[in-house]
Amino acid sequence: MLEKKIYSVVCLLLMAIVLSLPVSALSQEKQETHQAATVFSESKGELRQQPADAKSHEIGQSIGRGQGQGQRLRQGQQAQASQQPLPTQNFFKFLFSPKLITMLVIGLLALVLLLTGKMDNRTKIPILVIATFLYGVSANLGLKLFSGFSMHPSPICAFTKPLLYGLRAPMLATLAVILFLTIIGPKLFCSYVCPVGATQELIAMLADKLKIRRRKPSFRLSQTFRVLIFIAFIAFSWSAIIHTIYQGQVRAVSLYDYINAFEGFKWNLQPALLENLFHFLPLILTLAFAFFTYRPYCYFVCPVGLFTNVVEQIAVFRVVKEKHSCNDCQVCVKRSPCPAVSEIIKDAVLVPDCFACTVCTRGCNRDLLKFGR
Repeated sequence: MLEKKIYSVVCLLLMAIVLSLPVSALSQEKQETHQAATVFSESKGELRQQPADAKSHEIGQSIGRGQGQGQRLRQGQQAQASQQPLPTQNFFKFLFSPKLITMLVIGLLALVLLLTGKMDNRTKIPILVIATFLYGVSANLGLKLFSGFSMHPSPICAFTKPLLYGLRAPMLATLAVILFLTIIGPKLFCSYVCPVGATQELIAMLADKLKIRRRKPSFRLSQTFRVLIFIAFIAFSWSAIIHTIYQGQVRAVSLYDYINAFEGFKWNLQPALLENLFHFLPLILTLAFAFFTYRPYCYFVCPVGLFTNVVEQIAVFRVVKEKHSCNDCQVCVKRSPCPAVSEIIKDAVLVPDCFACTVCTRGCNRDLLKFGR
């Protein structure tokens, strides 16, 4: 119990740091904008103090003054450009965009259905299909109605790009939604909102219908892979081992750019066959492996899955059991496609990813597993 309390405190500290990022970024950029405005005002004041009549001075002085004015003009223009709203100053604008608002609605709707025991295949499949369409397909249709549902930023980019290029409003707003939905429920974003996660869940249900035997992933193995990939991302990107040249400058490139299954939802075909292969291959492999193991991309690759697995340990609502009535028959463990149930039964400190699939809650013969606090 003491270990669990310590772990909860650590998770709370991590969340406090993440939640403070938008506020700190905004305050810092306001200071930078204020300084830029001050510089610009001073430069305009100096320009107004310059004599307007150049004829009363020698040619050399006139040229020197003109050069000085030109330099100050350039400084003023740069300061004026820096007065424009910086990216993270639009945090709340992106937070209340149709894409993120609908994500919150779908996540909260799923939570209500889980808590009321009404989440079954008849309600689950439409939610997953809608999420896949809205956040994976709709932006490719070219319709004005779905112009705000583009893949950018994908969940992986929202998590990794701030580590490489600093805080930006779209990434921060997307992370805020992911964090909120993970805190209040069992990985609600990954379970019912994420298009890659929703597609894998649909394939898992189809595989069950087709009676395809799927292997249950070992959490120790999958977590090792997921952590190693994240460590490699940090090492390769921060050391610029993986990089590109942009406008004469070396810029770090994320390792996840090469294995980002979300990019496969962008239907922008390239002229070269090899480029299309690299573009769509991560998603194709994800969907293929999803027939034989449960949510392979979530468990083995996705850094957002790694992040939400830490946060879900202190989620408000999750799968709980009636401890005094359980006879440890292990039926729910055998029926569940994920490795989380066995650890939930043990009341483990660290529980593997639970995607609220409802197989364990519906599979308990004595109705002892449920979604609750």
